[in-house]
Amino acid sequence: MSQNEITIRKPFDPHAHLRSGQMLRKVLSYTSCIFPRAVVMGNLENDPVDNAKRLVAYRDEILKADPGFEPVMSVMLTRNTTVESLDACWKAGAKVLKFIPGGVSTGGAEGLDLPDLKFQTHLLKKARNLGMIFSCHFELASDENGAAIPKGRQEYWAIGYLKEIIRAVPGLKIVVEHVSSEEMIEAVLEAPLNVAATLTAHHAILTVDDVLDSRENIINGLNYCKPVAKDIRDRHAVRLAMTGGNPKFFFGSDSAPHPLDRKLGSEPAAGIFTAPVALPLLCKIFIEENGIGWLENFVSVYGPQFYGLPVSEGTLTLGEEPWEVPFDLDGVPIFMGGKKLQWKVM
Repeated sequence: MSQNEITIRKPFDPHAHLRSGQMLRKVLSYTSCIFPRAVVMGNLENDPVDNAKRLVAYRDEILKADPGFEPVMSVMLTRNTTVESLDACWKAGAKVLKFIPGGVSTGGAEGLDLPDLKFQTHLLKKARNLGMIFSCHFELASDENGAAIPKGRQEYWAIGYLKEIIRAVPGLKIVVEHVSSEEMIEAVLEAPLNVAATLTAHHAILTVDDVLDSRENIINGLNYCKPVAKDIRDRHAVRLAMTGGNPKFFFGSDSAPHPLDRKLGSEPAAGIFTAPVALPLLCKIFIEENGIGWLENFVSVYGPQFYGLPVSEGTLTLGEEPWEVPFDLDGVPIFMGGKKLQWKVM
């Protein structure tokens, strides 16, 4: 390995949005060519994957598009979920129970409100007993009086509910997805070993000023995701957790493609398509933070270990070769589109 090349075991992405139909066929190869295995989120708009029949159909659609890819299937926790449906989904191959609180992000319309999880501990205990991972988007959109919580504080307000779940369902393996704040990172560090978190490349690059104005109006829909990017202090905390070698924190891209018109409209859709650029960006971040020796563990080892999956035996090489990121993929904007990156997947 030369100084301008880095070779690692092929990575695992435990948080990928592949969509369905034409969008799936457009974007899947940008995940599968780098990540031979990924946890596929089932929050498909108007058709959530929340039962065994839908899960099997969605897995078949993915494998038809790319037979060599290994999707780790998730099932959504919605108002329709029962102990019986969870059992059927597990038998059909679901490894992950995914929860997006109602209305906080794309495809979360069928989700319960986060406070209502305290009435669903029987479902979480069933997931634990089956050996499922509970993958949760921890944000709270409104307080107990119904008042809207600012976008930049929604993750913070959800920390208490994470702690409630940990107490109510001991031993449940929980992944706090796409952590973006110093406070949530501290909460994960204080939690028992059955609680871990994913970190994205974009939360280690963006700050709130790249997304919102002082009144929390969205000023750049291309950078808008949930949870929103936070301030410099939070970004620094994400980068330290990412590059510090703690197995509680591992990569999850949260790559979430949308058509350009959905990102540039008056109400931009939440989600950023990062699959084509995530590894080159991470490489740069780890070098900047003097943590390049931890890159392989972060993207290829800690995630599979937490999920109880084998680490990939194949390898992938990143080279220092400047290139310009295309603005879009056939009408789907790419994160950092039009910018030059220093590292490239070879």
